[in-house]
Amino acid sequence: MIADLVIANTLRIAREDLDGAVALAKLGNRNAAYLCEQAAEKVIRAVLTSENKHAGIRHQLDAMVDLVPDENPLKPALREIEELAAYATTFRYPTPAGRIPGAPSKDELKELLAKVEAVLSESALRFGVELRLQGTPASRPQPIR
Repeated sequence: MIADLVIANTLRIAREDLDGAVALAKLGNRNAAYLCEQAAEKVIRAVLTSENKHAGIRHQLDAMVDLVPDENPLKPALREIEELAAYATTFRYPTPAGRIPGAPSKDELKELLAKVEAVLSESALRFGVELRLQGTPASRPQPIR
């Protein structure tokens, strides 16, 4: 089954994105928020893959979470990270007036990183994915109930 490998490798890339976000946060680099959003997006995509749903190429995390059935126990945690959507595009470029949008504060970023870490870890556990072991599929790729 292809979904089992897609779920596992999507979560693995989310792990790498989150590790990058943590490293950049330590440097005070504004791109930490972007990588945190990318990790969140990939976790949501892995959950949607298990539900046999495709989110397309959008970055609207709230719309993606809307596709997750209410019966999925991860949905509340996914709702907690959908606020990261703003960091997918808006905060990556100067405004039309040339202003650089502000990044989240250190405390806000720390909280967002913790939320994504929690839902990533829970997803990996529920899907049976060893995040540091490349090439192995999810042992439980079915929808989480």
